[in-house]
Amino acid sequence: MLEAARMRGYDVITAITEQASGLNEERRGLRRIFRLAQEGRVDVVLVEYKDRLARFGFAYIEEALAAYGVRVDVLNGPVATDAAQELVQDMLAIVAVFAARLYGARSLKKFRRKVKTAMKEVEALEMDEGLPHRSSEGAS
Repeated sequence: MLEAARMRGYDVITAITEQASGLNEERRGLRRIFRLAQEGRVDVVLVEYKDRLARFGFAYIEEALAAYGVRVDVLNGPVATDAAQELVQDMLAIVAVFAARLYGARSLKKFRRKVKTAMKEVEALEMDEGLPHRSSEGAS
């Protein structure tokens, strides 16, 4: 990407990379791009593929950045696909995002369970050693 930017004559002020999905709305990198645009620090955003910036709503992001005088330059144009193939790709992307959220939520529940178990074990050890119980500390 950096080489492609230089070949196009762009001065690179920053490179923003993310592992997040183009469907994810809570992306630090995308927020940073908007912040840079609002501050007038960029005039071009170079992306490898449209769907790396946003799987859906690319035109809205492009228009919002244009309001700050920022142009979006896409290195690799859309891969030629028919409408059915594009729909299948979009559906797979949606399923992948929701699956990641579901499994992430399950991981969080598992983590919380482990923390609660560890806290109970610590409380049991404190009681065995005659140390004051955390919930009774500071009580008169």
